Amino acid sequence: MPAGKKAVSDFLADLLDKDLKGGVEEVLAIGSVVKDAKRHLTDTDFRDLRDRAPFQEKVWSKLLQIGLDDRLSSIKDALPSGWSSIHQIHCLNDEELKEAVEQGVIHPRVSQGAINRWLKHFRFEEGTEQAEGTFSDLVMVQSPEGAAEQDLERFKGDLEKLVSVYGFRLRYGTEDSMAVLRQQRSSDKAHELASALAKDLRSTWEGADESLKTLFSLTSLDDLVQSPMASFTGFLNRVRGGREEFWRFHGKDYVNKNALEYLKSDSRGQRFNYRRRLKEVAEKQSHLATCISQTLEEWMKY
Repeated sequence: MPAGKKAVSDFLADLLDKDLKGGVEEVLAIGSVVKDAKRHLTDTDFRDLRDRAPFQEKVWSKLLQIGLDDRLSSIKDALPSGWSSIHQIHCLNDEELKEAVEQGVIHPRVSQGAINRWLKHFRFEEGTEQAEGTFSDLVMVQSPEGAAEQDLERFKGDLEKLVSVYGFRLRYGTEDSMAVLRQQRSSDKAHELASALAKDLRSTWEGADESLKTLFSLTSLDDLVQSPMASFTGFLNRVRGGREEFWRFHGKDYVNKNALEYLKSDSRGQRFNYRRRLKEVAEKQSHLATCISQTLEEWMKY
């Protein structure tokens, strides 16, 4: 073997040294190893490596596709940790990937169902792609009265994955079903916004005194993002030493927090109050007026 040329055993050792469930960095690293093996090994040796690797054949194929996608490394901070979700994102074309990143659809906690719903909206509702063929109703699915919301969300996500495998489509035809779809979109947007808010507040959280975190019963950055509004503003006020500095450093965070609570609420009255509150803030804090206007339009119209 020529000096410097890697053998099947070398690539296998690289793969065994990594964990497919170890997060984005590990998944991309595994994909890179598979890609390099494809480029440097003979077809026979590459098949041998595939057979000896600790992955099923269909997983191996998707890892190769991930490794060959040079776009993913540039957005790795926004990628979810699961290899199947990363492969789903790989399947987006350049325009779809660009829009999904810019709109904040792709973030570390995004679900495959959320991506599928956004993609359906982008392709068919935005008119970037026309649905091909004709479809007919096949079955009506009914849920038991009083089913838990988390069970319904999980079922709908699984159902969307299933129909996509067979090339089928889901159709929400009744007003009740459309209300469910709107709730799904609000939930998806809430996850996007919570991720953005956590990113903006990370340095503040890491620099805050532990005594303040204990005072407000906060054990993690996610606790802060999801905390009641009074705790959220109280903590940041104490960190900055007063309301003036709060509005200076965290005015945008406050706007985003209101939008997050708006998206999480299913009460029309509460949602009205969140919008009204931001309009009042825009009158008193003029430097936030543009931000609030954009937030009302982008996040608080669903």
